[in-house]
Amino acid sequence: MNITNKNKRRKFLKNAGSTALFASLGTSFLVSCSTSEENVDPTLPPDETGGETGVGFTVDGDVYTFDLTHSSFTALKSVGGWKRFDQGGMLLVNVGQNIIRAFNSSCPHAGCRTSWGYSNNNFRCGCHGATFNNQGSVLSAPGGTGDLISFTAVLEDDVLTVSK
Repeated sequence: MNITNKNKRRKFLKNAGSTALFASLGTSFLVSCSTSEENVDPTLPPDETGGETGVGFTVDGDVYTFDLTHSSFTALKSVGGWKRFDQGGMLLVNVGQNIIRAFNSSCPHAGCRTSWGYSNNNFRCGCHGATFNNQGSVLSAPGGTGDLISFTAVLEDDVLTVSK
């Protein structure tokens, strides 16, 4: 093989190799603190699907009413049970003593909504690692991150009412 063909072959393999590498790995390793979301926390909320008819909640303006006997919301009956409720943009958590707290699911750091985990009485945003206690106060986060926005939540028997 002459030198000209070797250089063409080398250039082709170099370009094709880079393309193949990016195609197989994606460009995720180039992203650091972006607004994209990914589910990285293994502690996921309970499945939102259930066998019953109906969805287990109603909405009247800014007031959401949840039936905690519905399979979508039964986790909230137990202390430490939590739910990421995407339809209302909320995080719900049972903190014990018949108290359920409700927060806006938009992380104050970058607005991520769907990458939340809950363990050891703390919420963790999987987008950038912000951590909040079950009162919504920031524990650790990237600079400038404030507390979670809380909503009024009232529990009466198996009915939770949240007002935004």
